[in-house]
Parts: sequence; C-alpha cells; structure tokens
Amino acid sequence: MKLATFNIESFGADRFDAAALKPRVNALRPRIRELDADILCLQEVNAQKVTGAPRRGFPALDLLLSDTPYEVYHLAASERAPGKGPGDRHNLVVLSRFPIISAESLFQAHAHPILWQPGTADPAYGAPQAIEFDRPVLKTEIDIGVGKPLHLFAVHLRAPIAANIRGGKTDSRTWKSIPAWAEGYQLSVLKQIAQALELRLAVEALLDADEAAQVILAGDFNATGETGTLRLLRADPDDTTSPDLAPRRLFQLDASLPLDRRRTILHKGKGQALDHILASAAMTHRTIDVRVFNDNLPDEIFDAGDPEIAGSFHAAMRAEFNM
Repeated sequence: MKLATFNIESFGADRFDAAALKPRVNALRPRIRELDADILCLQEVNAQKVTGAPRRGFPALDLLLSDTPYEVYHLAASERAPGKGPGDRHNLVVLSRFPIISAESLFQAHAHPILWQPGTADPAYGAPQAIEFDRPVLKTEIDIGVGKPLHLFAVHLRAPIAANIRGGKTDSRTWKSIPAWAEGYQLSVLKQIAQALELRLAVEALLDADEAAQVILAGDFNATGETGTLRLLRADPDDTTSPDLAPRRLFQLDASLPLDRRRTILHKGKGQALDHILASAAMTHRTIDVRVFNDNLPDEIFDAGDPEIAGSFHAAMRAEFNM
C-alpha cells in the first residue's frame, strides 16, 4: 500500500475557471500521477461556489484529477464547521482507492482551548480570548482490507508566521511595532502547538482502545523534526522517560532519509523538511520505503510567479507499507 501527501499550494480560485487553471493543472497533474498512491492526502485545496448548490464543491480539484486514477477514488474533505461543507480556502482532502468508513473534522474535540490576551491589541480586549484553530485536522477511518482499519489523520498545522493582532498593522503586511509583531508570532506558535496537542490526544484515544492500532499522520506540519511540535506528536521514550509508554510513540518515517533527500520546501535556496508522515508502531513495522519527490523542486522565492514551474512549491512524500 502506497500512501502519499502533497500540499498543492492554494489550488483553485473562488470561482471555477478551467482556462485560468490550465497552467497549474499541466504542472501538477504529472506530479500526482507520479506518486502512484493508493491513498493521497492533499492540503490547501480551495473549494468553489457551485451554481444552485447549498455548499461549495471541488470542480477545480475534479479537473486536476481527471484523466488520472484518482478521479474514481473515494473522497473525504474537511469542513469549515460540522455539516457546513468545505471552506473557501485551504481544505484538506483524502483520496483513497479503499473505502472510507468515516471522516470527521477535528477542531477542539479533546483539548481545552488556550486563553490568551494580547497587551498590544487596539482596541484592547477586556478579557482573555479563546484561541481558535484556522483549520481542522481531517480524521478518517479507511478499510484497507487487512481486518483492522487504517486511522489516517490528514494534517495542515498553522505556519509560524505572525498572526493578526487587532490594530497591530498599518496595512495587511506592515506591523506598527515589534511588540505587536512579537505577540502575533506568539499567537501563531500557540495555535500550532494547540493543534498538535489536539492531534496527539486524538491518537491517544485510538491507542486507549487498541495499542496496536494502525495510525498514520500525514501532511504539512509547518515544522521540522527538531521542533517542539514534532516532539509532542512523536512522544519519544527519551521525552516521556517511561518504557511503559514506548508502544504509544509515533515514528517520523521521513527522518530515516538524509536531509537533502527529505526537504520538501526551498526558500531562497535553503531546504527545509516541513511535510512529514508519522506512524504508529503497527504501521512503522510494515514500512518498506519512504521517498520525497523533490527533484527539480522550485524555490518559493526565486521561482515565484511562474505557474508552469510552480504547480506547487512543496514536494510530495510517499511511504510504502507491506500489508
């Protein structure tokens, strides 16, 4: 079984325009075909308004998937709120050759929201505010035909870029002061770590029911393997210092690759590994190959603006399992 993840970089405008999408489709379609995946996790899939429909749909994604094996795969997508359908931007999508038993968008089902009160907000907040996630985690259960299901979490965590502070900017990009920017940056980090905690607690609930559960976390974590976010998710025995908890650790499958082979983003010539596949012990023991498709990876700064080159600035990653 081959499972892949790919951030397709805010694919699709607010309204569907097949002609305008053609350059990006031409750039992206060969890359998703190359993955040859049985299960494909996509991030940053934009949804379009559909005439006469009560909710948004994915005609842009349908166009991308046409003339590929994925056009007949089962599909699950994240929702902006329960029962409300996808949001306009940055949805999570799972495509599976196998039947998808269930799908759920997780916002804060397990962890209590963090309360936060910036000192630089203008006007000021009179009380601490609950930090809300920008987007959920997509939890799916997939029948992969081996008796036990695969519990797959499609992930796109908050990027560590300063979040907006009320009254903190002179325009959409320019901060008024370093304290305002610093609190905005703190907010983005808090959001990312809160998402990671929600995700880890969701995994714990599965392992409480079955410590040998088949669990995969895949997507854009916006974090390298050295960060606290990945450490929280992995729960390595070196961190928990408890041998009894070792069976619950998650293994970062891409960490087995040399850094130059696992980088998934280039920024001004510097490579970083921000996309990952994490697996429970049951799936790690079945892993037979991990590959990052980063040959000719475009630079998000130097190659920006050329849709023929930059179908996406992320590299896809694929893991293969002997089931």
